[in-house]
Amino acid sequence: MPPKTRTRPPGAKPRSREEAEQQEAVIELIQTGFRPVRVAHFRPVEIRPGKWITPVQGDGAGWLDLAIAGPGGQLFRELKSSTGKVEPEQQVWMDLLAAGGADVGVWRPGDLLSRRIGRELAAIRRPRRTAPPPAGVSLVDVDLEAFQLALEHIRETDPTSPAGRIATDALRRQHAAKEASRG
Repeated sequence: MPPKTRTRPPGAKPRSREEAEQQEAVIELIQTGFRPVRVAHFRPVEIRPGKWITPVQGDGAGWLDLAIAGPGGQLFRELKSSTGKVEPEQQVWMDLLAAGGADVGVWRPGDLLSRRIGRELAAIRRPRRTAPPPAGVSLVDVDLEAFQLALEHIRETDPTSPAGRIATDALRRQHAAKEASRG
């Protein structure tokens, strides 16, 4: 049986440039700085002007932008611009996944700069522990260091790409925050 396709609802806008750049940056961040975490995104394709489809079998309408898995858990995330709203079909998926215990949410561009995304990825990067880490060891600090290294790698690899610009901005803000805290 051939896969079903979904089309954008009448009047729905294609993904914003801000969301597309955020998606590129998040996927690159995961692939360069958070292995063994894995990420999947299923891309819609415009087959003719105004006609978008995503080949899918089953109930694909509204599926979230990113499915992310690591040894410590899974994340299902919808990427939105700073003003974007969750569509009703996306909310159905989010509610069903959350009801089953999944970690579901929306990421916006500010979440990358605030390190929220890095913290959430760090939380699934390692297997869940039943005992706390040894005294003096902070897993968050170790993972944030990896986050910093990943941002630096992205910036150095392709500073003019959308991901490179976001990484440069995040590093610049981090440096400014450190300087401000020093006095």
